[in-house]
Amino acid sequence: MISYPETEQFRSVITKVLRYTRRHEADRDKELPVMKFIGTIKLHGTNSAICYQKDSGHWCQSRNNIITPQKDNAGFAQYIDPLADEFFNDYVLSQSSIIREQYEQGRKIIIFGEWCGGNIQKNVAICGLTKMFVIFKIRIIGDQIKTTEDEDQIKTMEDEDQIQVDKNSFWIDPKDWSNIKWHKKSIYNIYDFPTFEIDIDFNSPQLSQNKLVEITEEVERQCPIGTYFNKVGIGEGVVWTEWTLTHGDLTFKVKGEQHSVSKVKTLAPVDTEKLANIQEFIDYACTENRMYQGLDYLREQQLTIEMKNIGTFLKWLLNDIIKEEKDTMEKSNIDIKDFPRAMQNKAKIWFQQHLS
Repeated sequence: MISYPETEQFRSVITKVLRYTRRHEADRDKELPVMKFIGTIKLHGTNSAICYQKDSGHWCQSRNNIITPQKDNAGFAQYIDPLADEFFNDYVLSQSSIIREQYEQGRKIIIFGEWCGGNIQKNVAICGLTKMFVIFKIRIIGDQIKTTEDEDQIKTMEDEDQIQVDKNSFWIDPKDWSNIKWHKKSIYNIYDFPTFEIDIDFNSPQLSQNKLVEITEEVERQCPIGTYFNKVGIGEGVVWTEWTLTHGDLTFKVKGEQHSVSKVKTLAPVDTEKLANIQEFIDYACTENRMYQGLDYLREQQLTIEMKNIGTFLKWLLNDIIKEEKDTMEKSNIDIKDFPRAMQNKAKIWFQQHLS
């Protein structure tokens, strides 16, 4: 199981670049880099992957599980499994010499994408369209990689212009896979649709904030993928990835207001927000959008939306808030032991209102 790494917030990427560039005492005054990020449309569906390894065949994944047509997630494995070998042989290997080479050497080829459309999610332009798999990233995994935690960390900078890359585990540059698609079978490529570019000067990241917000609001007003399929409706947001220095390891998301899982005062904040008390933090972090994601997690685990599964729901919700908002908790002086009860009170009432 090779999980897709979490996509961070803009503020987290700013902190990460600062820490890695100035990690040594001698680098305290070092100029921070200017990085070019490519923006792709963030699709509101469910994270999925088709995986291949020579002599082992193929398998399908959701975000957290290996899935099969018998134990599925939103019908992805049932649809993709019969097509997987033909797709790989005729539409993947024929398009990418890098994938052919890595596959012949026995490495795993992980084709990540979003399974979306149909009734998978609501309140987006692509809802109601024919279900589709949209490829958004492809990773090569060497056998010695043991944990997903190792895979999603930005690599240590060798000097101001370079990043050390693990040659046994890496993202493939989009130029080597942007033509992989099979439209006849509803397999698309994120580069079939509009993309964006921005140069972010990490010495003054706030100067990029307005453009990030402007692009996100444009996508939210009318999803470009909806436009491609002649469908009017909102989009979720944009995922930004840096390829030149970090080879796809540095990435962040900016969601529109209607899809944000935290009650933000501004999109793409450059600083961590300071909140006054636990209740204000609960209102900020324990939002309806985040709780809906908790229901999606239960469905992925083949669990029904019933009171007997509320413990799993609350555990996921608590972990997700801590993972995404730890910096906000620290800045607001909120003890990690103090907020679970208040969060559970709000979440239990909401869960009871959404029982199957």
